[in-house]
Amino acid sequence: MIKSFADPLTEKIFRGENLTRKEAKRLGDIRLDKAQERLVILHHSSEKDLLTLHSLHYHKLHGTKRYSIDANARASKWRITFTWANQELTDVSLVKIEDTH
Repeated sequence: MIKSFADPLTEKIFRGENLTRKEAKRLGDIRLDKAQERLVILHHSSEKDLLTLHSLHYHKLHGTKRYSIDANARASKWRITFTWANQELTDVSLVKIEDTH
């Protein structure tokens, strides 16, 4: 379950709220429907679930305590990053959509 977001824009996308022009421009070519779908999956998943959904490309970010799944598709430059909020690896925090470039 998502416990917290690292930025309000990611939370707006998760909740399906309309974005301002400035917010939409900041996200460029991201498919908002796909990003929202991935956030919902993250909200309902444990680490075990993420490991079985290969299309998400779940992995730990090198040199950090943060993890990542793809926000769109494999060729996308957008990812969703987060940290595990509990020992059971069922709750996530500091969720954020980021540009990988």
